[in-house]
Parts: sequence; structure tokens; C-alpha cells
Amino acid sequence: MKKFLSLFLCLTCVLTLVACGKKVAPITLPQTDEITSIDITFGENTVSHSDKTWISEIIADISSSEPTKKESVQDCPQVESYIKIDFQFETGTSTIFAYEDSGKYYIEQPYQGIYKIDSQLFERLQETD
Repeated sequence: MKKFLSLFLCLTCVLTLVACGKKVAPITLPQTDEITSIDITFGENTVSHSDKTWISEIIADISSSEPTKKESVQDCPQVESYIKIDFQFETGTSTIFAYEDSGKYYIEQPYQGIYKIDSQLFERLQETD
């Protein structure tokens, strides 16, 4: 009986700790109408996009990214190669990063979170036209 009670208390504690885990928030992006352009830098190449249709499509694609439990604790990702995405506003800039790590693709919003994206979005961000 004591074993059953001990096992029950252990399971209750574990379930309580798991249930109290940190909730992962979805990515926070600017409104499409606030963005004047998006500058994408990959390696030495920078491409600026100011077409509102293209901007709204990219924002929609990035918005559908899946939160991960990974934390962003740096100004930029700790990987060899990444794509820098600068959202330009009339009053300033906001930056996120896209990168590949172990065959998976991610968007990282510095100090906010890391989000999983699909390979098509990553490839689209790499386009230089």
C-alpha cells in the first residue's frame, strides 16, 4: 500500500511540474501596413522588397511558423550561415533571422523565441530577384 501511495505522489508531482511549464508564445510580427520594405541579407547580398503583396505574403508565411521550446538568448543565431530579415518602418527597424540547423528550418526573433518554418519559406527568402 505504501508503494502505491508513494508512486501516486511521485506521478502527481511530475504531472504538476509538466503542467506548469512555460507556454510558448507565437511569433510577434509587425502589421503589414506599417512596413515600408523588407531587406533580406544572405551572405554578401542584400535585396530590398517594397511590394505590398510580397510583404503580406511573407508576413503570412512567417506568421504560420510553429513555436519551439528553444530560447533565443543572443542578438543573432549561433549558426554558421543565416538570413537576416529587416522589417523597415518609417520610425525604425525590426530584425529576425532564418537559418537551417540539422535539416530543420527556423526563424529566430532575438530574445523572443525560435520558431520552426518549412523549407519553401526558407528557399523563398534566399531568392535574390
